[in-house]
Amino acid sequence: VAKKEELAAKVEDATVKQDRAGRLLGGLGGEKKRWIETVASLTEEEGNLVGDVCIAAGAVAYLGPFTSEYRLSLAVGWREQLLSYGVAHTTGATVSKVMADPVRVRRWQVDGLPADTVSTENGIILANARRWPLCIDPQGQANKWMRMMERKNSSRTVKGNDATILRTLENAIRLGTPVILEDVGEELDPSLEPVLQKQIYKQGGRSLIRIGDSDVDYNDAFRFYMTTKMTNPHYLPEVCIKVTIINFTVTLEGLEDQLLGLVVREERPDLEKQKNNLVVSLAADKKQLKELEDKILRLLSQSEGNILDDEVLINTLSDSKVTSGVIQGRVQEAEETEIKINETRSGYTPAATRGSILYFTIADLGLIGDMYQFSLEYFNALFLMCIQKSTPSNDLTTRLANIMKYASATIYNNVSRGLFGEHKITFSFMMATAIKRNAGEISEAEWALFLVGAGIVDEASLPASPSAFEQSTWVLLCTMSKRVEAFANLPSVLAAAPEAWQAVLDAEHPWEVTLPGEFGALSNWHKLMVIKAFRPEKVIEGIQEFVAIELGKEYIEQPPLDLHNVFPDATNATPLVFVLSAGADPMSTIIRYATDVDMLKRMHAISLGQGQGPHAERLINDACASGDWVVLQNCHLAKSWMPRLQKLVEAFPSLDKMHASFRLWLTSMPAKYFPVPVLQASVKMTFEPPKGMRANLKGSWSTITQAQWDRCTKPAEWHKMLFGITFFHATVQERRKFGPLGWNIKYEFNTTDLEMSMETLRMFLDEQSEIPWQALLYVTGQINYGGRVTDDWDRRNLMVMLRRFYCPDILKDGYLFASDCDTYFSPSDGSLEAVREYVDGLPYDDSVGLFGLHANAKITFERQETNKLLDTVTSIQPAIGGGGGGGSEEEAVLALADKLGAEVPPLLNKAEAHESTFELNKKGELNSLQIVLLHEMGRFNKLLKTVATSLVELGKAIKGLVVMSSELDAMYSSMLKNQVPGLWNKVCYPSLKPLSSWIKDLQERVAFMSLWLKSGRPNCFTLPAFFFPQGFMTGILQMHARAYSIPIDSLCFSFRLMREETGAELSQPPSDGVYIDGFFLDGARWDRDRRLLADSLPTIMNDTLPVIHFIPTVNFQRDPLDYECPLYKTAVRAGVLSTTGQSTNFVVAVDIPTDKNPDYWVSMGTAMLCALAE
Repeated sequence: VAKKEELAAKVEDATVKQDRAGRLLGGLGGEKKRWIETVASLTEEEGNLVGDVCIAAGAVAYLGPFTSEYRLSLAVGWREQLLSYGVAHTTGATVSKVMADPVRVRRWQVDGLPADTVSTENGIILANARRWPLCIDPQGQANKWMRMMERKNSSRTVKGNDATILRTLENAIRLGTPVILEDVGEELDPSLEPVLQKQIYKQGGRSLIRIGDSDVDYNDAFRFYMTTKMTNPHYLPEVCIKVTIINFTVTLEGLEDQLLGLVVREERPDLEKQKNNLVVSLAADKKQLKELEDKILRLLSQSEGNILDDEVLINTLSDSKVTSGVIQGRVQEAEETEIKINETRSGYTPAATRGSILYFTIADLGLIGDMYQFSLEYFNALFLMCIQKSTPSNDLTTRLANIMKYASATIYNNVSRGLFGEHKITFSFMMATAIKRNAGEISEAEWALFLVGAGIVDEASLPASPSAFEQSTWVLLCTMSKRVEAFANLPSVLAAAPEAWQAVLDAEHPWEVTLPGEFGALSNWHKLMVIKAFRPEKVIEGIQEFVAIELGKEYIEQPPLDLHNVFPDATNATPLVFVLSAGADPMSTIIRYATDVDMLKRMHAISLGQGQGPHAERLINDACASGDWVVLQNCHLAKSWMPRLQKLVEAFPSLDKMHASFRLWLTSMPAKYFPVPVLQASVKMTFEPPKGMRANLKGSWSTITQAQWDRCTKPAEWHKMLFGITFFHATVQERRKFGPLGWNIKYEFNTTDLEMSMETLRMFLDEQSEIPWQALLYVTGQINYGGRVTDDWDRRNLMVMLRRFYCPDILKDGYLFASDCDTYFSPSDGSLEAVREYVDGLPYDDSVGLFGLHANAKITFERQETNKLLDTVTSIQPAIGGGGGGGSEEEAVLALADKLGAEVPPLLNKAEAHESTFELNKKGELNSLQIVLLHEMGRFNKLLKTVATSLVELGKAIKGLVVMSSELDAMYSSMLKNQVPGLWNKVCYPSLKPLSSWIKDLQERVAFMSLWLKSGRPNCFTLPAFFFPQGFMTGILQMHARAYSIPIDSLCFSFRLMREETGAELSQPPSDGVYIDGFFLDGARWDRDRRLLADSLPTIMNDTLPVIHFIPTVNFQRDPLDYECPLYKTAVRAGVLSTTGQSTNFVVAVDIPTDKNPDYWVSMGTAMLCALAE
């Protein structure tokens, strides 16, 4: 019986075990194939582990601060290095592939981490770094993600300037709650040192850390995050070694994905909801699947004895298998659904791409002006509003076109009202080209050619230039033909028939000219490139036409500011900021609007300055409750109070009782210290004084009252001369736009000068029986306006201009103010209203004759504007090389450095001097000119050494042989943009030339010095070759004074213009004085036949001058009929005021014969130059 029972028990046990074995095999059988594959995969991964971990560790340790492109290039370099050392690693290994846990990454994305690769990498670095993270987060995305991620852990947020940081940290460390420190600067508070260094120590079994003067129990659950909103902070090494810097700056790809979600959420909310549910459920299912797998493996590994005896394991396995099957099916189904959803979503990508392009264009504006700050949050809200308000359509293509058109226009209008006038067309152009570049319609080579030009080109290798074209135009055209397919045969076509292109060269509006032959079919962009080459002064006009065609005319029109349209965009938590330019005051505009909306009595204005901060804060706090308006004027004058203003504005959204009618108005000049968060949270408007003579006169005459008009006892003279002084005021202001031709220095003349001059005029007319012309001229010109003028030549110009308006002729009817038209005159004596009507009827475009300038001044002005726009756009490009010709940037700069290195002249060696060069006089001394030569040699040798050494060092730095210092990095950027490096400029003579021309100029200067050194004193000197030409001029006077025993202070130069054009035509030096050549004339030309100054020829900006004989003369009395022409080193004319009272750019004044009144040439801005800017 016992045996029977034993056998029965065994049978039952065997049956149970068989059943369990079946269930075990069934449970594990399904996993067999997958586990076999997993084992194989793990075996391979084990072999690659060292290489993969090396790449991942390098990424976590080093890649944080860098951009996505640079991270990618570094990872590629690391993999190549591993291959060269024979270290096995997974093909294409990155930190994401090695360390990303899909479940965890999904959870991060649910919490708000952008879904692009770089953001995922940033999340991995943040989670795995051993040092606390410091996130570069200008758009606030990392901050938002960390807040969401740590919300369940009761995280605390503090500001960088918060006084309670240490107390917050103490509590958080004790309780183990995370702390997010926002708005960190470039320097970290020393009191954070123990936390950053994790200076934890053990005492009595407790983990402690010392914060301030107290020891705090350290909870291992504590987390510390830091963020900064600075776009490009410079952290010193001592900061970098304490934290892990992670660059969270938004990427084009990442923003596109976010905006795609925004578009789809509005257009197809069902689809976006389904996708979000999928993301969450997929993450949960995959997490559960992983947990089940881990549980099975754990039970298997923990099982002891016969596995079939473990009923818990078998049942768990059986249940897990069922659950696993269900989940796997669900995961597979969800992934298939996700693919379908993504396909549908991708149809909306063009709208998201346009939004992303627009945002990055707007973000670049912050590099142009300190006040052009726009947050991503603001942009997203604006973009969402555009989606909601754009015209609906059932056709997807039409709907997308509607969204893109409406979004572009709305965003342009909202952003451009916060830009100064000069930057509005820049913004339009950046928008248009960004869209075209993204679409692949503008190549990088074309973009570089348009912005930077040809760069450094070997002109000897180019075909000969037809005589109709300037050399610079020909060089650019030949470079374009090599780089751009559309221009491949342009040089040969031009050489064959240059006359066919004459219309492009001569036309007032070249854009309207149809290009000859096959080039008539060029795209708008390629046509703009042609205009850049042929007519650089017309580029702005071409850009306006290009933008109008590509985007629409509304993108080049600048509607006047209307607060009725702007005000609705503001809320009680959104300040309205007026960004000012010199001479602008928006107060009257604000008062007018407040009157219109019946808020004038509830508006409180205060001008900020010393001690006004607390008063302003009280006003804001009171107005928040009462619903009044507060206007804080001139915020730029209260630098120390700006952080407090930031705190007040940031607290607005969280205030419990804030009146709906409350508004905060701010006015400020551009200032680096104006709080960026306030700018980003505000509605911005620029306020500029009107531009143009008509607008300027309208502004002046709108402030003149009837009482002022009727005040004077000599009404006829008063009315005529009052109009004259307002016209003079407008002229001195508008003349500034012509740059150095207008004024050497841009002076901020303002309405106070005009008001004082009007009062002076009225007083003199009332008190004197005869008009005291000389007294009026002196008080108005030398004191009221002249008090601002620091340059003597500008003062001369000011007095010449004033004499046109303060002269007896102004009292006559028909006296004209302009030399080239009869539109401008002082109206006949009449009513105040009649004068205003006359002003209102004046043309919008100013004639150059108004300013006494030549028609070429308009071309100069247009070229200045073109250069300003192109320089502005170039300055914000990450890196761009002239001509953009093939190969990487490093290769291009390396080749250029080698080329320039070979062209740098050798040092000037005194040992090679001619026997007469440093011959001593009878007293055994060197003469003044010999000393000047020694000084010049020293300066040139210092420059040549710097150039040669830095080129070698740059080459080594590019190859990675030495550290790329900040100076070498700046030099690298400058060479890409065909600019002279700052490192060279520090030891260089003043020069405005681009790098390509600068190196030739250097060779010519050194060649002259070398000739003087090796051949003795030359017959003719090239003054522009000198570092310090003033020293040379003084040396000549000293030698003459010593030779003839004359006091040097009684000597100055007289001048004779020779017939010889260059020094090479002279066979011997003069008996007294020196011959000098190499001068240029700006604002006039030298008439070789009449041997007099003459008007410039049309479109020819500068003329050369013949050799000039500088003759030292005792007590020289200059001929008042000659024009006293100032000589400057460079075309910029302005310089630093030196101890002599003259500008450091000024050399000497040369008397030039003329048959016209010298005042004519003063108004023309005629001057001699040592060097041009090209």
